[in-house]
Amino acid sequence: MGKKYGVIGYPIGHTMSPFIQKELFGLCGYDADYGKYAITPESLKEEFSATLRELDGFNITIPHKVAIIDCCDGLDASAAEYGAVNTILRKDGKYYGYNTDAYGFLKGLEFSGIPLCGRVMIYGFGGAARTLITESLKAGCQVFVGTTAELKAQAEPVVAELMKKSGKEIAILTNEEITESFDLFVNATPVGMYPKIGVAPITKEQVELFTYVYDIVYNPTETELLRLAKACGKICGGGLSMLVCQAQQAQIIWYGAEFSREQTAEVIKSAAEELAKEFSK
Repeated sequence: MGKKYGVIGYPIGHTMSPFIQKELFGLCGYDADYGKYAITPESLKEEFSATLRELDGFNITIPHKVAIIDCCDGLDASAAEYGAVNTILRKDGKYYGYNTDAYGFLKGLEFSGIPLCGRVMIYGFGGAARTLITESLKAGCQVFVGTTAELKAQAEPVVAELMKKSGKEIAILTNEEITESFDLFVNATPVGMYPKIGVAPITKEQVELFTYVYDIVYNPTETELLRLAKACGKICGGGLSMLVCQAQQAQIIWYGAEFSREQTAEVIKSAAEELAKEFSK
């Protein structure tokens, strides 16, 4: 009898996780089933004690990444560092929490041929952005946080906390202040995400200031930001590479899977095709 895995979240309707994870299981010839579970915040602990305990492992998406920590018997260093869990492993009847966001980001950049170095702007200051900012600082980058003038006051305490934690300087720049050259721009906000497509966090003129552009949004696969970047001749990458690499890391955690670069490319391509098909309905 095969293993049972899944993803939990609320809402969970259009998640790509089941498709991607099943593709990865197939590549490894691993006998496993993967489902999706719509679980409200109010019922998380009850469902964990019932439905989720039947699973060998599972992924976690919004809004449970922090609340699930109370259900874990232990945390990996990655989950403890970021204060969030997106992957659970059941081992010897106990449940251990991991965070594969940083791994997905770093491998996604690598897969896209984008180095993490120099002057880096992380646009946004939410949960995903915090992880990306932390990883950029650890890589020795000079980090800037981009945001709108309206949201700058909300960004300031987040940035102050990250500076205190890292002991490194982080400058906040509003859109109007993005006027100098940088190495890498990373969009870590939902700007340009389905269904509000056709908008970008910065202008085409500002895209010209960056050598590399990466957008963690994966739906659509080519966001307006990436369209602008390609039009400017920039090396760029989208969120599907990060999503697939995150999923691969979950399977590495669950059963020691191994994937080649060619297999990664294969799954990213098939996921893009599935995404286009799903949202053309």
